[in-house]
Amino acid sequence: MKLSKWMAWLCVLWLSAGPAMAAPAETPAAPAAAASAPLVPDVVEAAMRVGDFNEVERLYEMYGRPGLRSPLTGTPRIQHFWMGIGRVMSSSLNVTEQYYVQLDALTRQWSQEHPKSVVAQLLHADSLVAHAWFHRGTDYANTVSPASWEAFGKYLNLALEQMRRCEALAAKDSSWNATMLGLGRGLGWDADQLMRIMEDGIAKNPDHDQLYFSMQTALLPKWGGDLDTVERFIASVAQGTRDKRGFEMYARLYGSLSYDEVKQSLFKATRASWPKMKQGFEDQISRYPFYDNRNVFAYFACMAQDRQTLQEQLKLIGSDFFRAAWGDNPERTFEECKAMAQQL
Repeated sequence: MKLSKWMAWLCVLWLSAGPAMAAPAETPAAPAAAASAPLVPDVVEAAMRVGDFNEVERLYEMYGRPGLRSPLTGTPRIQHFWMGIGRVMSSSLNVTEQYYVQLDALTRQWSQEHPKSVVAQLLHADSLVAHAWFHRGTDYANTVSPASWEAFGKYLNLALEQMRRCEALAAKDSSWNATMLGLGRGLGWDADQLMRIMEDGIAKNPDHDQLYFSMQTALLPKWGGDLDTVERFIASVAQGTRDKRGFEMYARLYGSLSYDEVKQSLFKATRASWPKMKQGFEDQISRYPFYDNRNVFAYFACMAQDRQTLQEQLKLIGSDFFRAAWGDNPERTFEECKAMAQQL
């Protein structure tokens, strides 16, 4: 594939932004023995960095199918695909606005050259959303300037127009719903409207777990929701997935609520049940006993002061410390939890 002028300048921009690109928190860490095998997010990122749309399309065809999960972590492969995209489309990269202007132009070109490609249309929408959040930032609303609010609204509405144009094309594609959830949250849509988008996406692909987590994010207090609504949502999802997943989604959604909102006050600030969470982690680990899942299990066992479970999981973890699982002060928390386990 020839490197067009679009790809040439984009490669320069991506290479200059490279050091600032960190994998999202949910990106699975590979054990040392598997380091030689490229991860799905890595190959997707590589295709994006060189502007090889045909390869991006091929990877989406391969990994965007329902029912395909990592045999190690259980993470849906469709999520891995979008993790790779996110490494070059995040709004938090250490780049200037010109990066997003040119990314918008390239993805617009792809969408026009491939009008029947769902992923081409979604990539352009995602680029516009990232451009919007570049202007908005992540600070409190009262710190955002009027000019930034104007730009935020402009690019979100351009993304919405793009999403509406490709809605029929993506009638069976849950990634359309995932993008719409983030877009609707930015536009301030109400919970009922967002819930309909999530439910439609799950009907398309019951394995697209990220839809649940995106919906939960939209219900958090910092987005105008409240904890009671979040907990009703968790109960509903847990009930709807129990036949196939046991209490796995109960544990993971409450775990996400802890990381995102209530931190180590989970069992004081919410109605989270440790016995149900424990069963949920066991349900997950029975299928995917990877060390990052065990680190998460151990972290919440420590929070619940379940010393026996904590000791069991720490023994199985051994030296495979997974930093992202242990909260805001991971090394300190890990050491404190090991000390607690030794009190048995």
